[in-house]
Amino acid sequence: MIIRATNVNTEPPGLGGLMRAPETTLTVTVVLAFFLVTLAAISAYFFTSRAMETAENIDKSQELLGYLQTSVSTMNDMQLQADTFVTRGFVGAQSRYMSDKKTLEECIQHVKRIGDEEGWRRWHLTYLELVAQKFQKTLDAAVKEKQSGSLAKAEDNLSKSQKLLEVMRGRLIIIDVEERELLKKHLSEYKKSTESTSITFLCLGGFIFLFVVPLTFLLQKYIHASKKALLAEHNVSRAIVKHAPIGILQLDTDFRIQEANGVFEQFLVDVDFPAGTSIWELLPEMPKDELIETVRSGRPAILKGLYFTRFGKHTERKVYWDLAAWPIVEDSKVRSVIIMIEDISEKTVLSHHKEAIQQTIAHDLKSPLIASNYIIQAMQNKLASNTNGASELILRLKDSNENALSMVKNMLEIAKYRQAKEILSKQNVSVLELVNGLVKNLTHRCHLANVNISVESNADDIIVNTDKSALSHLVTNLLENSIKFSRSGGTVLVHLTKSETRVSIAVQNFGPCISEEDRERLFTPYWQGELGKKSSGGTGIGLYLCKQITEALGGNISFHSEEGSGTTFTVDFPSSEEEEEEESELDQNPKDVEQLSSHSSGS
Repeated sequence: MIIRATNVNTEPPGLGGLMRAPETTLTVTVVLAFFLVTLAAISAYFFTSRAMETAENIDKSQELLGYLQTSVSTMNDMQLQADTFVTRGFVGAQSRYMSDKKTLEECIQHVKRIGDEEGWRRWHLTYLELVAQKFQKTLDAAVKEKQSGSLAKAEDNLSKSQKLLEVMRGRLIIIDVEERELLKKHLSEYKKSTESTSITFLCLGGFIFLFVVPLTFLLQKYIHASKKALLAEHNVSRAIVKHAPIGILQLDTDFRIQEANGVFEQFLVDVDFPAGTSIWELLPEMPKDELIETVRSGRPAILKGLYFTRFGKHTERKVYWDLAAWPIVEDSKVRSVIIMIEDISEKTVLSHHKEAIQQTIAHDLKSPLIASNYIIQAMQNKLASNTNGASELILRLKDSNENALSMVKNMLEIAKYRQAKEILSKQNVSVLELVNGLVKNLTHRCHLANVNISVESNADDIIVNTDKSALSHLVTNLLENSIKFSRSGGTVLVHLTKSETRVSIAVQNFGPCISEEDRERLFTPYWQGELGKKSSGGTGIGLYLCKQITEALGGNISFHSEEGSGTTFTVDFPSSEEEEEEESELDQNPKDVEQLSSHSSGS
């Protein structure tokens, strides 16, 4: 089934252009609302501060009036007590006078402290302070004159103090009137500030209502539209998963099946697997290490050509699958794993049939090529003494025949290694002896190509435990490849190196450098680079076969190509001593052998 993408309208109806850019609308609304609310808050703070300042001024005015009234009362009492002492001589009146004098001084100090803030108050109160001081001095003089017996002078001072008291009263009346006017003004300001504050708070509430409520409405609409869009995307995703022509599984981090699409269920039509079934229980041959690494690292994994024969308790089917697994990550944590499976059984079987046909053809060609090679060898031996050029022609015919035979052998070997039919027979092999023998076998080819082969070794004898036939085929392919791409008159160098744990064979030619474009696909089957296309007799499987043989023998193959230095192919294997140590360790640990064999049979 083909799923065609359609435009899903996730915009809620009626919002028009407003919802075409919901983020911009919400941002502008929030900024405007914040600005107005901030402005209202600043205004409220200003008017509240003024109201508080006015209230403080009212308190000061009332306090000042209270101290002024106390001062007048105290001065009246001082005048009365001094008059009583002078005219009647009561000692108690003198004590009362001294007490009133102290009270007056305190009142004058408080009045001066409160009234120092404004100029007109300072002038009035300075005048009152001077009059009060003169009033006290006059009464003190009257008291002293009484004590000294000068009654007339004492009465004269009493008369003066009475006049000063009248002056004080008049001045206090003026101050009282002005202070009450100021108090009325402060009360009026306080009332205005309070009203302004109330209005500001009402405006603030209005702004909140006018902007926050529509903002909430827009948010609700946006959330609704987002949910609708997510639901639509989810439905589209589910439709794609449901009708996709490949199997799709969703697993939790414990590798239990959460969901599977219909195609995967068709893969396992006879197998029942409810939600929560372990993937290892359903598919015991599923690669475990790769999936665990996907969950651990959060990186996807792609596995091709997996062979399955067990599905739950069923073992009667054999399928080939390509598998891709990737993690679903939320908040930097893997939440689940998606597995996509493509059934490539039909393509794989067809490929095997194709390889079988190729192998059959190659096998059928091998026998006549070998027979013709023997005939050519016999003709060459018979005409060895002939100098008329027939021997040279026979040599070239033999080289061409051996080249065709080599390609046929390569095709047969590839099929064997790819289908794991090659059974290695390992034995201790002298690498130096084997290489020298192979070089001797290629003498006629070197003669035709005008190329020499030089063998160097850092040890007198290098022994490896390997399959002699496979190693011979590997080294022969590398030597033939180097001869093929060497220039006439050139030399192919073979370096044999032995270290404590490894043995390496490096074959170097000084021909053209391999291009950067060709390096990535150098070991790809049936592929030829620019140099291979220019030469004759190539199929693009020689180096691919070298890689397969090297890996089968437990080694590694690499190459280095540089202009001026030519190209070097290097294969390295474990030395026989290292393998013997590993085998002795396995002999000492039979449990490890059992685990290894059980693992091999399970995979």
